[in-house]
Amino acid sequence: MILDLLNSQSFENIALYWYFILFIAAIFGGLVGSLSGGAGMITMPLLLLSGINPLIALATNKLQACIGSFTGAAHYYSQGLVDIKSSRLCIIIAMLFASTGAISVQFVKVEILSKILPFVMITIGAYFLFSRKISDTDRAKSPNKVLFHSLCALVSFYGGFLGVGIGTLTLTMLVSIGGYGLSKALAHSRSIVFSINIASIVFFILSGNVLWLLGIVMCIGQAIGATLGAKLAIKHGAKIIKPFVICICFGISIQLIIKEFLTQ
Repeated sequence: MILDLLNSQSFENIALYWYFILFIAAIFGGLVGSLSGGAGMITMPLLLLSGINPLIALATNKLQACIGSFTGAAHYYSQGLVDIKSSRLCIIIAMLFASTGAISVQFVKVEILSKILPFVMITIGAYFLFSRKISDTDRAKSPNKVLFHSLCALVSFYGGFLGVGIGTLTLTMLVSIGGYGLSKALAHSRSIVFSINIASIVFFILSGNVLWLLGIVMCIGQAIGATLGAKLAIKHGAKIIKPFVICICFGISIQLIIKEFLTQ
């Protein structure tokens, strides 16, 4: 009887056991996202495995990612680690270009981008693994503002368009181009990622692609995981953030290489 209940379909045409699986995945995703970015690597494959249409899976994933990134950003802000004033321009750029990306993905095929992304993530993982510059200390330099904001626009467009690994990409941009220390970069990346997510989810909602019940269940999981992750990051700093980033980058790369090149 219990098995029959778990296998029964909800009004969203998903077996009930998927709600439990995706709730647990959202907790772990929120934890990982607040430490390194890359929560989508955990939640998106499971959403697709549940049989949901890819565009609906992407939209529902964006909804729960909004809560995860907001929870992390709010926690970092409450601890005095985020200066909204200095991040204002990046946040505006993020919202504008993420909106463009979210509109574009509903009309454009993403196959080419999916094939390029694993190699980008391998490069980022190698950078974090081998660079001696990465620490919790800000580097004393003025970043090239044109390059920095142009890259912010590109990353934000990708965040609205596809979004897998967006937290890690944003973190890398802040460390490598912005000169931020790792803990500060992670704190600011959550604010930028939240801006990307909130801007893009509006268009997914307007297009009617969000599964609300599943999304709310996953939002609760994300909030729990993101709170735990932010507390760990604040307590342990670069010691825990750097290994997580490296593992997530190579994990995303392996996952996408298998999906795009080995399962054809």
